[in-house]
Amino acid sequence: MISPLQDINRSVPTGRSLKGKVAVVTGGGQGNGKAIAKRLAAEGASVFVTDIQMGLLQSVESELKSTGSTVSSGIYDASKAAEAQRLVMDVVDTFSRLDIMVNNAGAIKPQPFLEVTEEVWDWSMDLNLKGVYFHMQEAAKFMIKQGSGTIINIASVAGIAGGMTLSPPYAASKAAIINLTKVAAAKMAEHGITVNSVAPGIVDTAFNWTIDSEIGVDQLNMKPGEQLAERAAPVPLGRISQPEDVSNVVAFLASPDASYITGETIVVSGGLVMR
Repeated sequence: MISPLQDINRSVPTGRSLKGKVAVVTGGGQGNGKAIAKRLAAEGASVFVTDIQMGLLQSVESELKSTGSTVSSGIYDASKAAEAQRLVMDVVDTFSRLDIMVNNAGAIKPQPFLEVTEEVWDWSMDLNLKGVYFHMQEAAKFMIKQGSGTIINIASVAGIAGGMTLSPPYAASKAAIINLTKVAAAKMAEHGITVNSVAPGIVDTAFNWTIDSEIGVDQLNMKPGEQLAERAAPVPLGRISQPEDVSNVVAFLASPDASYITGETIVVSGGLVMR
């Protein structure tokens, strides 16, 4: 049967290869960001990695180049709008295009609800929300001219199930990212740009080991790793997440196989949070 919509049907892109694509990963010096950069490079993308620690960037760049990947890196503050503009300009100057923007940079300063300070609130919002928004905006400006692109924001289960968070402003910022992902997806769809987010649970990274140290060891007098294990115990799949669990989903969303997915948030928590 011939579709009555055949005049507006388009060929559907398929496959997982990112050969010829250019990807940016913010906060890519370690943890989820590093795993994402490595996975996108393994799929064939040229990768531009940012962080605020030169040593981490040098290590990632060296590791990726040793595998034959095309990679560049630089110091950029992901919390500042001006840095987002500078980053996109530098990426385009380096690679002449920008296909995949992964807004991974983010951090947490744990504080109980009644003790959150204005300083921590503003710091959390600048890095986890404002910065992400302006990185989306600057990437979208170029992608519109290019006629294609995909934006992937790293959210958190804290933005879905706020009650488990150790930082109210962090949870609020991640909930806002999930909403802004929908807003951006709706606005950018006509330009052929997809926007999605990934919400990790408890991942075995420096992010969570810092929480384990600051709260578990320093405040609760637990042994190293004990507080982290306690937080991960309710995970139905029975293990803490690895950065590769997150990078697997990002690679899918960046690929042609996900070309008809936009405005969605994929939870990667081993069942800790279900929707």
